[in-house]
Amino acid sequence: MKSVDLRKEKVDLSQLLHLAEEDAVLIVAQNGHEFIVAEADDFDAEVEALRKSPCFQSFLDRRMSEKSRVPIEDIEKEIQQELERA
Repeated sequence: MKSVDLRKEKVDLSQLLHLAEEDAVLIVAQNGHEFIVAEADDFDAEVEALRKSPCFQSFLDRRMSEKSRVPIEDIEKEIQQELERA
């Protein structure tokens, strides 16, 4: 997987799509949010490529260690409370 940090370099859409034709691209936006752009031709192949990608696995590891994670139990409680109010 390739990585493009828009805080450090400018890439136009055509360049980005050209990169995504070759491999999935991790994009870091100006605000630090991360996105993945990949060709949508073969989902199974893309999943397999991402599984084998050290860059993508590192991205997932970073996301898992973020303190802003919300336990699924809390989400379920919130949904149940909203349903009860409705």
